[in-house]
Amino acid sequence: MVGQIPGLLKLEANAPLASTAHRSQGYNMGLVAVLEKADDVKVYADHPAHLVVQKYREELCTDTLAYDLEYSE
Repeated sequence: MVGQIPGLLKLEANAPLASTAHRSQGYNMGLVAVLEKADDVKVYADHPAHLVVQKYREELCTDTLAYDLEYSE
């Protein structure tokens, strides 16, 4: 989706580290989407490419947790 969705700089998914998996509260996969600016969250959320993946996630996952944050490099 990087290169398809404006403002999406990086997208990574992975399982928790084995050494800290006990803190994951039962979640076994995480996804980090790095966006150019906070306003790009809506662009990302509403983009057709994201909606296809979101539908697939809803079919596979019984429970999800999502939140957005800003950070400086």
